[in-house]
Amino acid sequence: MKTVITIVLAAGAGKRLGGPKALLAWPAGAKGGAERPLAIAHAEARLAAESARVLVVVRTSVFHALLAHVRPGIDLVSWTAPDDLGPAGSLAVAAPRIGDADAVVVTPVDVPPASAATVAQLLARLDAGASTAAPPLAVRPRHLGRGGHPVVLRAEALQRYLEADPPPLRDHLRALGDRCVDEEVDDPGVLHDLNVPVDVIRVLGGPPRFLA
Repeated sequence: MKTVITIVLAAGAGKRLGGPKALLAWPAGAKGGAERPLAIAHAEARLAAESARVLVVVRTSVFHALLAHVRPGIDLVSWTAPDDLGPAGSLAVAAPRIGDADAVVVTPVDVPPASAATVAQLLARLDAGASTAAPPLAVRPRHLGRGGHPVVLRAEALQRYLEADPPPLRDHLRALGDRCVDEEVDDPGVLHDLNVPVDVIRVLGGPPRFLA
């Protein structure tokens, strides 16, 4: 892939977790560094690996709290749409901003940042079929037969999110049929969700805290 960008879907309210998932305190990426909001940890992980730019879609209520952590390559996108639009609404906000990207990594914020090796494997699978008559438009990771995150897509696969009434990503991937393929990865992290406090305790060893 030539140009890869990432979209972080971070506009959820986090009611079950106890606070905005975008602001969940996440350990420092390097020894001696400071902890940072989970949304920023996602962005930094992708910028350090394959992505030229990261779009982080957030609620207006947390936008300013994240501004202090933004650095070049991270674009905050404020979202004021109704809650019931969910991830479909977030993707619809981000899709017009992907520019000349060839491939897009889409990740919800409520998972640990994906490893560079895992995303590279997904992108390689996406690229491997480029010369075929019907190249894959999206690749989903699977581990031990279970689906996870993130998903990588060709830019053209996000065209649906420039149109009216876009579907949730899961439904869109299903609609792609054989052009959405699964890739088995040796990475149990793709299955982790951070939806409730016990999920955070399992991953970080302590209850969730939020950086305001």
